[in-house]
Amino acid sequence: MTQKSVQTSCLTLLTLIAVFATMNFAEGLFAPMLAAIVLGIVCAPVTDRVERMGLPRVVAALMVLALFIVSFLALFFLVEPIISKAIRNAPLIWYELTEILEAVSGAASGMREIQETVSEALTPEVAEGEETVTEEPVAFPGIMDALAYAPSLAAGIMVFVGTLYFFLVARTDVYDRAHRANGRLTREVLCRAESRVSRYFVTITGINAAFGCLVGAVMTVIGMSNPMLWGLAAFLVNFVLYLGPAGFAASLLLAGIVQFDGAMSFVPAAVYVAMNMIEGQFVTPSLVGQHMRVNPLMVFISLIFWLWLWGPLGGVVAIPVLVWCLVVFEQLADPPPTGIELDDGEQARRQLAV
Repeated sequence: MTQKSVQTSCLTLLTLIAVFATMNFAEGLFAPMLAAIVLGIVCAPVTDRVERMGLPRVVAALMVLALFIVSFLALFFLVEPIISKAIRNAPLIWYELTEILEAVSGAASGMREIQETVSEALTPEVAEGEETVTEEPVAFPGIMDALAYAPSLAAGIMVFVGTLYFFLVARTDVYDRAHRANGRLTREVLCRAESRVSRYFVTITGINAAFGCLVGAVMTVIGMSNPMLWGLAAFLVNFVLYLGPAGFAASLLLAGIVQFDGAMSFVPAAVYVAMNMIEGQFVTPSLVGQHMRVNPLMVFISLIFWLWLWGPLGGVVAIPVLVWCLVVFEQLADPPPTGIELDDGEQARRQLAV
């Protein structure tokens, strides 16, 4: 490896570190922007279809944006009573959980006594005349703390909505600029990548929706409280591969211990794990297809990185971003095919170039 290539590699690495550090620092700005771009890529085929019906691109983008807002509000009003009921029952669940924790703590009383003895032995004695310093109680966040986040939340929503709308309106212009910056990064390559991401995301959403309905029905048969809420949670966490289902299974195990007695406490979590294994091993591969499968190691590393960077929102955008990058790199690595049908704009540009 030559000295110039080493310098280039080091400079690229430092640039990536600086970019991701900036994204982490300005999470409130970049996170909603990237989420909006991912959603715009997913909704791009719908916008193109509406535009082919003869409507202007601005109207098509407004229709897609309005459809997303209406769907989100409908989902919110649908699940709001379920979430409110779960919040009202939270004190009872916490009381039962506290009893379980106290029983576990009583079983480990010997270890606690040893810990207290060691703590007393290591605590320095307070000399006479010195005041004993008492720790202040931990302050729990209240409603004023929640209201303090309202402006930043409103700003994030505005950034998300604005980025989604303008991306849908001007994405072809952005693709043309990318083509002028890199000759191989054509509009066709980027449109093919967004088509693959859209097809992947729509398929996964349908699988997760059916899986969530099935989980809700099974929880109803088992006798779990709020089965619709469990079904909705199963639908949402399934977008975060590996880590989402693992956390959901742990939550079901905890809820089963609180609600049931004996071996029945482990039934909800065990049934969910079995259903998730069937879905992950047979249903998703058969519907998504072999050509859209991604290396599990790359999926896991991408999830860990984006979760570390932006939390739950990063876990949602991790897989679409990974699929988009892989498709683009795959298209750029392959030699340009011959006999491709070009759109009118590309044909006109090539004729002018000749």
